Amino acid sequence: MLGLVFVSGAGARAGLLALYSFDGTLADASGNGKTAKDSGTPAYVAGAPFGGKAISFDGSGKALVTAPLNLSVAAMPQVTFGAWVYAKAVNNPQYGIISTDDGNFDRQLGIDSRPATSGANWAAFVGGSAVGTVPTATGKWVFLAVSYDQSGGASGGTYAYYVNDGGNTVVLSGNDAFDGDSVTNGVCIGKNPNFDQPFNGYVSNAFFYAGILTKDQIDVIIAKGPSAIPK
Repeated sequence: MLGLVFVSGAGARAGLLALYSFDGTLADASGNGKTAKDSGTPAYVAGAPFGGKAISFDGSGKALVTAPLNLSVAAMPQVTFGAWVYAKAVNNPQYGIISTDDGNFDRQLGIDSRPATSGANWAAFVGGSAVGTVPTATGKWVFLAVSYDQSGGASGGTYAYYVNDGGNTVVLSGNDAFDGDSVTNGVCIGKNPNFDQPFNGYVSNAFFYAGILTKDQIDVIIAKGPSAIPK
C-alpha cells in the first residue's frame, strides 16, 4: 500500500480530492462529489491513455472547465495535481492547462515559452517563474504533474514538477518565493483563469491530491494510470 502524507497546517489527512476522467462526463470519479462545470458544451474524443475518452479544447476558450476546489495556499498548503495532456497546436506558447493563477506565477501546469531557449516547453508555475525543460510536442500524449509544499508559510515553499512524454520522467524541483495569493473559487482546466491563451488539445484523468505524492508514487501512476492514485 502506498504511504500517506499528512497535510501540514491544513488539519486534513492526505488523500484524493477529485479525479476527472473526462470519459464523456464532468463527474468526479473519486467519489467525493466534486462535479466540474463547463462554460460551454464540452466535447470528448476517444483514445485517451488507459482507455476511455478525453475532454477536447479547441483553443477558443469557449468551453472551459471549472473544478469546485480551493487550492489556495491558505486552504491547501500541500497539494499535488496532474493529468495526461495532448497538445494539438502551439501557436502562442503561453497556455494554462490546469491553473489557479492570479498573475503571480501561482499554481499552474501548462505550456510556456519563458523557460525555453526557443519555442515552448511543458511548464509549471513555481512562485517566481515558470520552469520546464521538455519541449512541447504536438500530437502526443504527455503526463504532467506538480506538487507544492508551502506548509512553512506563504512566502516560501518547495515544488517538484514531473513530465513524462513516453520515455523517462523528467523531474525539476527546488525552492521559490511563493506568495499567498491565488484563485480560490475553483480550478480552471483549459486555460489560465486570468491570463495566457486557451489550450488547444485534450486532457484526460486530471487528478487533485491533498498532500505530496513522492517520485515513486508518481512513477506508479504513470505506469498504471489513475487507478494507482492513493485514495
